[in-house]
Amino acid sequence: MSQRNVIQTTFDEFGRAAFTTKKSGSRHRQSAETIVVLHLQKSNYGPRYYVNVAVWLLEAGPATAPKPWECHVQTRLGRVVPRGVDDRLRELLDLDAPIADDVRREELLGVWREHLLPVREAAATLNGLRSGDGLRLVQASLVNGEGQRLLAGR
Repeated sequence: MSQRNVIQTTFDEFGRAAFTTKKSGSRHRQSAETIVVLHLQKSNYGPRYYVNVAVWLLEAGPATAPKPWECHVQTRLGRVVPRGVDDRLRELLDLDAPIADDVRREELLGVWREHLLPVREAAATLNGLRSGDGLRLVQASLVNGEGQRLLAGR
């Protein structure tokens, strides 16, 4: 079994605390209206990672553990965080960046707590996805046709 690096172990730590289930490498948190999905994706081109954020709208139909690419709303966390934070997040998620493991862990947890938790909470309802942090998530995302219809209230 391969040894997990600091990004993977920090993602696991955050995921256990902030999401309720894990399946196929993704973390899920279900509410009455949505399932929020968090997924750590490794780049094919080096020791770099991306955090994918996705939302399944339960009004469209039941799901238990949707994959991020199956969801109605899909994006990368770097598109949701403010300018400047996205640059630092990109560095933190790149193992080639010269950052000490303890610093990388603490900063990743800080960014995820500050920017991902509010998005997760907003994405728990359709109304939450229509304003504030939820709307910011939707505007930074690929939203499929069914998702657009449901978010428009049709």
